[in-house]
Amino acid sequence: MSVASRKRWNEKRNLLRRMAREERTDFIEKPSVPTGEYSAEEIIDLMKNRYSRQLEYENARKLINVTIPIGGPIGIVHFGDPHVDDDGTDWAALERDIRLVQSTEGLYAANIGDTTNNWVGRLGRLYGQQSTTAKQAWILAEWFIKQLSGYWLYLIGGNHDAWSGDGDPLNFITSQVGALYEASEARIGLQFPNGKNIVINARHDFAGGSMWNPAHGPMKAAQLGVRDDVVICGHKHKSGYSPLKDPDSGKVMHCLQVASYKRYDRYAKEKGFRDQSLSPCVITIINPDAVDPVDLIQVFWNPVTAVQYLKMLRKEWNPS
Repeated sequence: MSVASRKRWNEKRNLLRRMAREERTDFIEKPSVPTGEYSAEEIIDLMKNRYSRQLEYENARKLINVTIPIGGPIGIVHFGDPHVDDDGTDWAALERDIRLVQSTEGLYAANIGDTTNNWVGRLGRLYGQQSTTAKQAWILAEWFIKQLSGYWLYLIGGNHDAWSGDGDPLNFITSQVGALYEASEARIGLQFPNGKNIVINARHDFAGGSMWNPAHGPMKAAQLGVRDDVVICGHKHKSGYSPLKDPDSGKVMHCLQVASYKRYDRYAKEKGFRDQSLSPCVITIINPDAVDPVDLIQVFWNPVTAVQYLKMLRKEWNPS
């Protein structure tokens, strides 16, 4: 077939095809099925609503105000990492400190994080190296938190707690007792009846470390961040304390590293971490009527001594 003949044949074939399409009217139409997805406009509206809610939450938690219900001096037992289910945890000391809070007027509680071991993933094998099961761990955690219902100023989620993800059981346990629970950090503004305000900046851990100063992390936060009255963290299972004075305001800032009720730790032995724990907790005694900034907050490592001092202050404040 010549080129001219092939061209005429192709033109004829294309013409016949066009005529066939024009003549047929029985085409299949796509059925109308609603989409299961949001439209772009609807997604944008959802995203804006989510952002507005997140913004409201973040602004509110920059400083969470807590009203102190009584006048005069108070104390706070800052519980170091409890690890309630670990065989190396000093339960005698933990029970003692719980009872002190329960029985002492003006004494409140705080938890710096790592309530349980909460082994997950490949670390789940470590349940085979402790006598307490995962289920028993949550029974102990619930008991611990509920024992101090009404006395919690704050509870922080530690790295072990964070391993639970969004389904952290501590969110549900603390909600049952009306306690403030924040993941990783919380800034608490204590508002006293006499108008005095004390700010506690609590994190499970602050960035930074020093072989020369166990309290380097909270000190760094106080000097480079917000000048809060108490800057405290845990996580490293060692004790440290460094008071600082703000030269501009005269405020005395108490930078604290609190240890853990988990006194014996196989991991610490493997890594060669030496015992630097003064106490599994630290107690801050706050006297809102103090005139001298040096007398506003006193730090104790022995909870029994701290309670004796608090009772003396409260008796002086209200002799009747």
